[in-house]
Amino acid sequence: MEYRQRVGQQLDNVLRFACTLRSFQLACAVLDAIVMFKIGCMDAHSEVEVKWFQNFMEEKYGKEGTPKLILEDTYLGVPTEEPSKDKEENKTEAEKKEEEKNKLVQLIAQSRQVTTTDDKMSLEMQITRQHAEAFTKEKLALCQRQGIPPQIGMQAYRESWFIIVRAYKLNEDGSRMSNWDGAMGGSNPNHFEVLKGNKHAIFDMLTEDTIASFEKEFVGSDVSDRKVIVGWPFVISNVAQKSGKVKIHLPPPDVPGKYEFSVTIKSQEFLCGVEEFKLVVDIAQGVKKKKDEGEEDKESKKDK
Repeated sequence: MEYRQRVGQQLDNVLRFACTLRSFQLACAVLDAIVMFKIGCMDAHSEVEVKWFQNFMEEKYGKEGTPKLILEDTYLGVPTEEPSKDKEENKTEAEKKEEEKNKLVQLIAQSRQVTTTDDKMSLEMQITRQHAEAFTKEKLALCQRQGIPPQIGMQAYRESWFIIVRAYKLNEDGSRMSNWDGAMGGSNPNHFEVLKGNKHAIFDMLTEDTIASFEKEFVGSDVSDRKVIVGWPFVISNVAQKSGKVKIHLPPPDVPGKYEFSVTIKSQEFLCGVEEFKLVVDIAQGVKKKKDEGEEDKESKKDK
């Protein structure tokens, strides 16, 4: 058990390493390795292995027990406000009116176009676990067989998924631009220069040959296919949780235009299909915020 925990931790470290290096290919390979290690198979893409796993899950949990995420209400744009968690019956009329007003403000905000000078934009989605009910029934039955109180047995559950986001700048005809530098959030698009300049610990670990290999990966056409913008893990710790909302903040592109964001969701537990979807967003030219007088005075003093 201790060995499995240590190996699992090392694989998680390598996954973070891959995302820091922005390598989509390496991140996907590590996610496959995590699943293969946990399940005990040799090839995460083998049709034989996948079929075996599906049959095993159906025998144990039933037809609805095959792990699958259903993605709905996908959105990318101006960040939305979180809804109030207060129960409806506890709200006064004034609070209900205020909530309706806030909903209207949110709808107006969502209709606003993201600009190049926004602090962030938000990727949001409603995720439903198709297998939640089947897993819960089996977990409860297992607790009963072993004489474990359900509230204790349920606490040991953990289900991990990983979201990877890539971005593409589009031409006027809707095709992907092959020479976009990937500049987002006002930062240097060459992340290797950033790692080297900041003397990042990961960069210091790499040999010259390894650095050259990774740099080669981000040279040439279709770099956006191979470059991760954000890698985001999310963990389910409640086996009975049917659905929930996931929100991820992304930096806006530096140049106005039309962009396509590709979202890939892979499991860290199961041999199941990869969930993918794409969203196209128009980014407008933003206006730089004016500094207040206090900030200008401070800068002028520094110059002196």
